[in-house]
Amino acid sequence: MENPTRILIKPEEFAAAREVLLAISENVEAEEATGFNPSGFGGHDMVGISNSHDGAGSEAISTREGDLKSNDGLTSTSETSRSRSVWSGSSSMASAKEIPGILHVSVLDGLTNEEKERRLASMFVSLKPIDIKLTLQKTKGDADLAMDELLNLQWLEQTGQRPKGVDGFYVSDDDDVLKVKKKGRRKMKKASKATTSRSTDTATPSEESSRDEATDTENIDFISDRFALPISEATTIYQRNKFSLGTAILAILDNYISFRLESETSYNQQRQIEEERKRIPWIPNDYFIPIFNTTTNVQAAIDIINVLANHFEKPAYLKHDVSYSVVATDVEVVSEEPGSTGLKSSRTVQRLRAVPTTLQEASAAKAKISASAKHSYASASSAFKKGRSDPLMRQAGAFYAERARSEAASRREAISVEAEFLVDQQSTRDTIDLHGVPVQDGVAIALDRVWRWWNALPDEDRVRKVVRRDGLKIVTGLGRHNPDGKSRLRINVCKALVADGWRVEVLTGAYLVIGRIR
Repeated sequence: MENPTRILIKPEEFAAAREVLLAISENVEAEEATGFNPSGFGGHDMVGISNSHDGAGSEAISTREGDLKSNDGLTSTSETSRSRSVWSGSSSMASAKEIPGILHVSVLDGLTNEEKERRLASMFVSLKPIDIKLTLQKTKGDADLAMDELLNLQWLEQTGQRPKGVDGFYVSDDDDVLKVKKKGRRKMKKASKATTSRSTDTATPSEESSRDEATDTENIDFISDRFALPISEATTIYQRNKFSLGTAILAILDNYISFRLESETSYNQQRQIEEERKRIPWIPNDYFIPIFNTTTNVQAAIDIINVLANHFEKPAYLKHDVSYSVVATDVEVVSEEPGSTGLKSSRTVQRLRAVPTTLQEASAAKAKISASAKHSYASASSAFKKGRSDPLMRQAGAFYAERARSEAASRREAISVEAEFLVDQQSTRDTIDLHGVPVQDGVAIALDRVWRWWNALPDEDRVRKVVRRDGLKIVTGLGRHNPDGKSRLRINVCKALVADGWRVEVLTGAYLVIGRIR
C-alpha cells in the first residue's frame, strides 16, 4: 500500500484525496439527524404505540415517556408494529448498524425500598424474598442494577447451577484424584526447569507412560476449561473417545447439534464466526455456531477451532495456496460505464423491493440486497482509488457510494421484515418466540404483540388489569453464546416490558405477561 504521507506531498493526489473525503462527508449531518438509537429501540422518527393501540394503550403512552433510557443518556421510545409492505429505503433507522446495549429503566427509581422489593418479588417469583432484599442492598437501592443481578441469579436457580448450602463446597473423589495428578505434573515441570541438561537417549516405557499421562491430564483440563464441564465428566468423554482430544471435542459438538437447539446469533458473534470460517475454511461449517454456543468465551472458541484445524486434514489446494472456486461470479466490474451500471442497478433494487410473502422470500431478499450493498461498497472503493488518475472514476465512485448507502438502508428494513416472518413462524397464540431475532427488532416485536394480545382480551380483564388465565409467554432464550454470558435480547425485552407498564413474571429464558401495573 502506498505511504499516505506521500499523498500529502503531491498536490494532485492531495486534491484527489480531498474530493474523496468531501464526497464521504456530504451526508453526515443528515445521517446524524436520523436519531438512530443502537440500544435496541428506534429514535424519534419511529411510530409511537399510541398510533396503533387504543384504550389502555393510549393511557399508558403519556406516563411511559421517560421510563426508558439507553446507556448514552438519550431517551428512547417504544416501537410499534411495522407493516411488512414497508420496503422503501427512506427509513432513517435502517442506515445504522445495530450494536445493542443494556437499557436503563428509571420507572422504579421513585419508589421506596419496600415498594421496589414488592415489585421485583412479583416479577421474580422463583426467588426468595431474601434474595431480592440482599440484591437491592448490594446495588444500594438501584432497581435497574438489581434487575440485572436478579436475572442472572434466576437463570442460575432455574438451570440448577446455583450452589446451595454445603453443596457449593462439595468436590467429587474423581476431582481430588485428578487434582493430585495435576500437582504432580506441576512438580515434574519445576524439576525439569531445575535440570541443566537432558538426555537425548530413547525414553524408557515408564517415561513414555508418564509423558502420556501428563498429556492426557492437559487435554482433560483443556476440555473442562473451554466447555465449563466438571473434571469427572470431561475425563469420561475423553476416555470414551479413545484419548483423542479432537475426537472428544467433536463428540461434545455432535451431542449439542443432535438436540437441535435454536439460539440467537448476535451481530458480533456472527462477525467472529465469519472471520474464523475464512481463517480455517476446511472445518465443516456446521460446527462453527455450536462451538461459539457451547464454549465459555470467545477465546475458548478460538482455542477449540485451532484444535479442530489440526484434527481435520487441510485440503491440498489450500496447502499450496491455490485460488479455488467452483461458482462463477456474476458481479459487475467497475470498469463499466456508470450510466449502464446505474440502469442495471435500478432494475436490481426495484426487484429486491418486491414485498415478500413468506420467510423464505424475505431471507432471499435480504441476501440479495446484502450482496448488492457489499458489491457497491467495494466498487466505490475501487473507483476512488482509480480516480487519482482519472476524474471520471471519481464520479463513478461517488455514484457507487450513494447507491451503497441506499442499499444499506434497504438491508436494515429487510432484516426487520425477515424478523417479523420468523417470529410468525415460531410463535403460537399464547407464545411469542423471539429466537434468532436481532435485539432491536425483538424488543419492538415484543412490545407490539403484547399490545395486540392485550387489546384482544375481554373488557373485564382489561379493566381489572390482571389476566385470570395463563397470560402471554415471551421466549427470548438464555444467550449463553455471548462473551459475557448475558443475553442483550433477554435483558432489554424484560426492561422494555417493565418500563411499558406490564406485569411480568421472569421464567427460564422467557417471560410471562399477566397484566398491567398502571
